[in-house]
Amino acid sequence: MISRSASAPRLQIAVPDVPELTIGQTPADPFVEPLSLLVSEVSGITDQIQEIQRSHLKRMESAAAQLRDQITADLKNQHRAEFQSGIQVLREEFEARLRLATAQWEAERQSLSNEIEDLRRHSNSSKLAQEVEQTEAALEALQKKIQAMLDDPTVELSRVMQENARQQQLQAYLNGLKFNV
Repeated sequence: MISRSASAPRLQIAVPDVPELTIGQTPADPFVEPLSLLVSEVSGITDQIQEIQRSHLKRMESAAAQLRDQITADLKNQHRAEFQSGIQVLREEFEARLRLATAQWEAERQSLSNEIEDLRRHSNSSKLAQEVEQTEAALEALQKKIQAMLDDPTVELSRVMQENARQQQLQAYLNGLKFNV
């Protein structure tokens, strides 16, 4: 064995047609460097593809959000239009019913007005006047009777109250008769 010191020159042996060998090193593979370049380029291309995918994903998400917002807005507008249309139909139906009810009410009112007018024309005012006179006379007689009862201490108070209630009834009847005249 040959020992070498750090300062000793390197021993070289000349061998014809054999490339120079260095001790402790493996011969260099001619494909390693191109493969490493290829790996780095493939890695770069992979990074670019992933960046393009991320960018594409962002654009797709943005487009989906815009499409969702557009569809939402379109549906809201469509529902609003349908709602307004429905309200208009209901309003028209209500107005038609209201016009019909108003026409019926007006016809009934006119019929009742005509009937009242006929009753007024056909009523005998002399009969009413006679009834008013009779009721006034009965009311005056009742007032005298009540006054006489109040002056008589033997008459019970309940009897006076009954006659007073009768007087009020007659007065209400008289007021009704006078209203018709």
